[in-house]
Amino acid sequence: MADRSHEVALLEGEIMSSSVAAAAAASTPVLLEVGFGCCDGEKIVEAGTLSSEDWKGLVAEVENLRIGLIFRVHKELLVKQSTYFRSIFSNFREAGYERITVEWDTPTILMLLQCMHGFNLSLSSSMVAPVLQGAVFFGVESAISSCEERVASMFHTGSNQSNDNILLCLPSIWTTASDTGVTSIMELCAKGLAINFAEAVLWEGFVDIPFLLLWACVDHPELTVHSEMQLCNALLRWYENQTEELQSAELTRHLCEGYTSILKKMQLSLLPIEFILGRLVPKYPLEIFEVGTRGEESLSGANILEYCFASILKSPLEFLQKSWVGKPAIRLTQHSQEVDLSGCQQVTGPLLFWSSAACNLELSKPSRISNPLFPHKPLWPDIPCFENLKTFTLSQCWRIQEEDLCEWLAAACPKLLILRLQDCPQIAISIYISLSACCPLLEVLDLSVTEEIVEMKGAVTVQKSQILVVYPVTHVLYNKSDGLPNLKELSLRGRSELSDGMLDSLGHKCPALQAVDISGCSQLTDSGIATFLNLYPNCFKDFRAAGTSFGPASSRALLHAVPVDVASISKNHALQTLDLDKCFGLEEKHLIQLLKYQPFLAYLSMAYTCVSDTALFTFSGTDLLHLNLRETQVSGRAVTHIMAKNSRLKVLNTRGCTQMATDNLELQCDGQSFLLEEVIMGWGLSDSSFKSMGLGSCRLQSLTVGVGGTVSNTTLRSLSHISSTFKHISLCFQVISDEGMMSMLQELKGLHTLELQHCLGQISRESIRMFKGGCGLNLTCLRLERVTPWMEDSDVLLLSSTCPGLCRLSFVGCQCLTSDSLRIIASKWHGLYELKLEDCYQITMDGASCLLLGCQALQVLHLRHTGKGLPGSFIQDSSMHLPLLQKLALDTCDSVEKFFNKPTNTRYSALRVVQIARCHQPSLFWSPSTRANHHYFGQCHKDTIVLEWNTCGLKGRFVNERLCFS
Repeated sequence: MADRSHEVALLEGEIMSSSVAAAAAASTPVLLEVGFGCCDGEKIVEAGTLSSEDWKGLVAEVENLRIGLIFRVHKELLVKQSTYFRSIFSNFREAGYERITVEWDTPTILMLLQCMHGFNLSLSSSMVAPVLQGAVFFGVESAISSCEERVASMFHTGSNQSNDNILLCLPSIWTTASDTGVTSIMELCAKGLAINFAEAVLWEGFVDIPFLLLWACVDHPELTVHSEMQLCNALLRWYENQTEELQSAELTRHLCEGYTSILKKMQLSLLPIEFILGRLVPKYPLEIFEVGTRGEESLSGANILEYCFASILKSPLEFLQKSWVGKPAIRLTQHSQEVDLSGCQQVTGPLLFWSSAACNLELSKPSRISNPLFPHKPLWPDIPCFENLKTFTLSQCWRIQEEDLCEWLAAACPKLLILRLQDCPQIAISIYISLSACCPLLEVLDLSVTEEIVEMKGAVTVQKSQILVVYPVTHVLYNKSDGLPNLKELSLRGRSELSDGMLDSLGHKCPALQAVDISGCSQLTDSGIATFLNLYPNCFKDFRAAGTSFGPASSRALLHAVPVDVASISKNHALQTLDLDKCFGLEEKHLIQLLKYQPFLAYLSMAYTCVSDTALFTFSGTDLLHLNLRETQVSGRAVTHIMAKNSRLKVLNTRGCTQMATDNLELQCDGQSFLLEEVIMGWGLSDSSFKSMGLGSCRLQSLTVGVGGTVSNTTLRSLSHISSTFKHISLCFQVISDEGMMSMLQELKGLHTLELQHCLGQISRESIRMFKGGCGLNLTCLRLERVTPWMEDSDVLLLSSTCPGLCRLSFVGCQCLTSDSLRIIASKWHGLYELKLEDCYQITMDGASCLLLGCQALQVLHLRHTGKGLPGSFIQDSSMHLPLLQKLALDTCDSVEKFFNKPTNTRYSALRVVQIARCHQPSLFWSPSTRANHHYFGQCHKDTIVLEWNTCGLKGRFVNERLCFS
């Protein structure tokens, strides 16, 4: 039927064209000259006899041969189809002429004549603007309609994937429509850009979009973006480009200031906190953004959270109903395919429902129909169904409750394929039971949380473990048929509450799994993992079990779960990812068996295992991209064997492999060049191996040198010549000089991460000052651990001005810092999400309240031996004032009360792990005269209290080791 309809349409087109030509056949002909300005000859064409293909051929002929065309066209046809010719044939002397010259772009005139003769135009994107300009000038309404149809073709997302992408030509089309006054095409441009906005921000020409077009696009009700942060980044990119051009042109700043009005379109209250504090606060005055009804009060990093949270969290229903009528807080449209709310702590059930209801005002009244999934829940407004929504991400959104989320998913996006709920500790693993009814088509489910492996045999010695608090668990009744039959990828990383029984139940409910991540699930046993793997013969492509009890039984089951007949399998059906870090139950023979039968691995990680040279020599793969052998007993000979066969290797980690020093890695490589982008090495790395391994290639972006490795200042200085995109350098136990550091910092202007740990040598304040003219503006991570004992408050103040964009900061062993440094950190680096202060003996002597108010984007906080000024309620205070805080490490030596109170009401917070270190008292053999002035002198670690929260409750442990967050 489709083919028949196509034939009928073609036939109708030919009949219509024939009728137009027949109607004009009896009329007076006129010769129309086109393109005689710079042509080598002329050609007479009978316009009424041309077919659609003939018209297309003429365009190519004119462009290639540079000939002028003379069209024999009937005057009555020109008068009927064009207001321009109607005018000159009626009121001007050309009315009696038999030959008329048209000075215009030849291809454009050809298309206009083609349209006048009844043929549909097949316009390329680049021809829309010139045809529109010509159509308006000559008054050809049918050509204007063709331009409208071409612009309207971009209304559906994903329709611009061909080489002829109209998005690229949208600025010129809009400008032409604006200049010619064709408002219909202006509206279509705004609508098309709004619908395809997520795609448009990816191309370079986005910064050239006219201001009024961008304004209309952002205001359009069908604006389709993945997140408010994507919109914010796009507008900031556009704004920065405009201001740079205006400044370079030395124009007045009036227009530049006018552009700031576009930034008021963003909703600060729906941006991730770390984005606001890390991206906006350091660089922009927040008064240029829309701040609601705050009047003239200016926003800063200290009060931005109050603004972002107060309006939504205190009275969400009333706020959303009154303030967001017709203006949905979360931007959802019928075209939305992906929504990403990662890091938006403001997201709650009411916000989701009322935002969705605002997308369709007719459905904004509360429904009186009870919810079959959760009949005890309050009634929400009716919401539209977003059938195109396939991906939904809610990472770090711990305020939304499981029942509200499932109810919204069932109503809003029943065809969802990908659901990511990383770091949402309030969401239980059992949510998959409800999801089987809400989203039966689900293919990817991520329930992972940030894991801390603290109870693994061989890693730590657990003295005592106990369950401190148990949360009530709601048991949901479900049928045996409930499940996710299409689920292919499942991540439960860090879910310490996952038991063998729960994993087995998941296996029976999800028969199509191909990728599983159970890393850090410490309750699982070897037999439990094996039972789960036995449910999937020849299925897995991706398996991760780092830090679990994966052992002999699991190893045999994994061989059963993946194809082992190398000759009969293809790469697409073989195991490609294997992560068994810290699986201490594995023996060498098991690792040999695993590697022998998995030749298609692209990602292999076996850090802290007993993998040996024998195992590596049995591996025959040639597709490795990532290899992690940290803290194993492999030698340089075996690693070279792997590298020689895997020329596409991008990431290599052999840090802590002491046997690497027994073989000369550079001699074994025999001058072969590699394409490594990230290298993490210790033993076996030297200047000569650095060269012979091909690390001088332009691809290297990250270098970490640990214990045993030696890299000279000359090599460090050469990094700037290796790659202009070099971003990360970490040096541990290296001998570095002030001269080498200054040269490196001056040259590596694009550096993002600088880590110096336990390095020897002379580093002075001159190196700190080099951040100003070097990499300071781009630096996001700075670790100075045991390398700058002379650092003072003035140095921290200098760093705050030269490195304003820091997100991770670590000062260890800086004993001269005072509480003034803490206030500088809190007032200058609002975007910090990781802070480590250790052995800075005076920095928290006055407490750390300024830190809780100024660095509210913190996710990881480590304070140890920093000053005896922390109150006993510091854990509870931190969980209340730091909404993103997941990990907290303290020491009882810093507590005024000599202890920290166990926090309460943390079930609905982001806090996951608290580590409290305890020290022995100073030895009695130390005389007062030999002690330092601080009370930390002579104290040594005794044990660590570990508190861990999950969906089941609070678990406490006592371990001998002193733990650190990785």
